[in-house]
Amino acid sequence: MKSTFLFLVLAITSIGFCYAQQLESALLYYGQTKFDNSRFGLYHEVQLRDFQFGGDHNQTLIRVGGHYQIKPFLTAVLGYGFIYSELKGAPNAPFNEHRIFQDFVLTHALKSTRIRHRLRLEERFIDDRDFYGRARYCLFADIPLSEKKFNAGGTYLALYQEVFINAFQPEPLKTFDRNRIYAAVGYKVKYNLGIQLGSMLQHVGSNRGTFQMQLSLHHVINVK
Repeated sequence: MKSTFLFLVLAITSIGFCYAQQLESALLYYGQTKFDNSRFGLYHEVQLRDFQFGGDHNQTLIRVGGHYQIKPFLTAVLGYGFIYSELKGAPNAPFNEHRIFQDFVLTHALKSTRIRHRLRLEERFIDDRDFYGRARYCLFADIPLSEKKFNAGGTYLALYQEVFINAFQPEPLKTFDRNRIYAAVGYKVKYNLGIQLGSMLQHVGSNRGTFQMQLSLHHVINVK
């Protein structure tokens, strides 16, 4: 299993280097707080993105929200995001963005694979720019690689593809915004804690794309 894990990490990294023009990095935290015997919970997320492996900050993103379990397979989230961004190099021309978002997440299984469909709507308020919105659709797939599957000590392959579409966009923004393809190897440290190491290839507009190495923590806090 260790050799399989190493092979997958190297394969994901090699593909990114082959297809991307620019190498970036990111540290990510995705968290949920669930309350015992309640359909309501909290969502919390932090992202630190860099144009390089340190030394040229790109973006700090913080999202918080409330989620509601409509059905066992369907969840809705209403939240707020604060995003601080800088341009590459100097001058970095920093700017802030305030974002309201709504998520609808449908979850199901395909044999041993966990599938999630997420539709995200965003209302964006960026410094010195017109208001505009964006719709995002993401297809996630988590594929177990070991007998422990998604239990503690289990390893899995995490994949997703996400498409961004602008709405009410000011000129000269086009309707198609970007596309992201992600592949990573995940390890379940505990039943409620997982870590993923992988890469994300992003195409913005007609650009060839940027490659981002990512290390992410996935955490569920259970409150009784």
